[in-house]
Amino acid sequence: MITKISFILSLLFLSSTLFASVDAEDLIQKLAESKIVVDKHARWVDESVKTNKPLSGMELLEISEEAKDRILTRKEAYDYFSKDFDLVKKPIRKNRFSISDENLKSMIGSLAVAVTLYETTLHTYHMFQDRPKLRRLLNEKDSSFNREDDTFKDSLKSLFSVRNSLLLLRAIKIYKRFYLTRPDLMTISQLQKFARIIEASYLYNHFRNHNEDSGLGKDVFLIVLTRLKVSFQAKVDFFNFMANSIVYNGSKLFGNIVGGFQKRRGILFQDQEFIAKVKNTMKPMDILLEKTPFRMTDRFIPGYWGHAAIFIGTESDLKRLGIWEHELVQKFAQEISDGKFIVEALRNKVQINTIEQFSDIDDFALLRQRHELSDEETAEHILRALSHVGKKYDFSFDVETGDTIVCSELHYRTFINIKFNTSLYLGRSTISVDQVAEQSVAGMPLSPVLLYINGEEINEDIQEVYDELLKKPLTNEETIQEAA
Repeated sequence: MITKISFILSLLFLSSTLFASVDAEDLIQKLAESKIVVDKHARWVDESVKTNKPLSGMELLEISEEAKDRILTRKEAYDYFSKDFDLVKKPIRKNRFSISDENLKSMIGSLAVAVTLYETTLHTYHMFQDRPKLRRLLNEKDSSFNREDDTFKDSLKSLFSVRNSLLLLRAIKIYKRFYLTRPDLMTISQLQKFARIIEASYLYNHFRNHNEDSGLGKDVFLIVLTRLKVSFQAKVDFFNFMANSIVYNGSKLFGNIVGGFQKRRGILFQDQEFIAKVKNTMKPMDILLEKTPFRMTDRFIPGYWGHAAIFIGTESDLKRLGIWEHELVQKFAQEISDGKFIVEALRNKVQINTIEQFSDIDDFALLRQRHELSDEETAEHILRALSHVGKKYDFSFDVETGDTIVCSELHYRTFINIKFNTSLYLGRSTISVDQVAEQSVAGMPLSPVLLYINGEEINEDIQEVYDELLKKPLTNEETIQEAA
């Protein structure tokens, strides 16, 4: 049972055998995918409460089945990492600890899974804590699913034990001391993927400045945990604090998790005919849309289209518009001269890339304003787009943030003449890629100029086909099946 599992301890049980990166990836992927389901179930409950109607039999069944699957996934992680925990059961002292490369590689995979489990569980807690109906379902006994009373509540007790926090802290010390000081290991792509997950996590960023020689009592996190024994309300308040930290800051972790998984290359990747067609068709301030069902990121994005970018124009375009000598343009002049003229917000930052880099896709659409912009308006738009280059990715997905931005927000901030729709989520206004794309359906300010579906160009009825894509966008579940 889940009450018997000590989550972080189990995930820091480090295998001293081979570096089983594929298994670690599978576990991380399963944990990350559970976030989709948790969010969906929270929406079901919200709708049930709003309409004052009960959850349907199908919904009740899926909620219980998925809860059972989450337990099995954690048990799977436990079984995989329970072979040996010698590396973290003793203090990590300076000049008194050593670790082999194979054990270090194994530990990094274990730590990546550990922080993923920790933060997906906190995300689940946050989504369920304020929904009594859903929380009751998960805590009540149900023999059909081998679920005992207080299963959900007991899982949190296990996860947040002082002992588990200590083991996690020790693993992070090993990571900092033995991986971050090894340039030869830091070039291994598999370890780089795990490192991105670890370093994006709330836990790593909380623990990384911990004094390696300080005792247990000096760690603020552990002191807070000890004080939780004072009252139940203090414990609830602490969980709420942690869960909010995960939800608002933890999206960076999920972004790095899902961004690292790609099953294959896109159908249009480096397709010279496609690239030539796009280059010959694009005009400054055209919008590029893409769909990549082979990437895990596509599963977490609502709607059909998964990413949007902006073509700012070539060197000759910018010279014709009279802004080549502009200070902001000159800042990126060399990149533009080298063929980088696609501005896009990726996980690391807003950057300028080539169409060749952008071509790792299956579906593509090129959008253009129906009412042609004047040269002056085009120049203003280009400078606005370039002003965002270098900004960090907005893992809180808030259109009103200033110095962080996602791909859809880039368009929201650049095309100020278009009134985009937004959605309210967790108190923040967000904009999806489909909410950018919907501005190109019939009668809207933009129009589709080029369209490729599954690598094939659509030559007839482009507007009609494009509109159909947005009328019936893939659900997250259908996207998962397509990518599988």
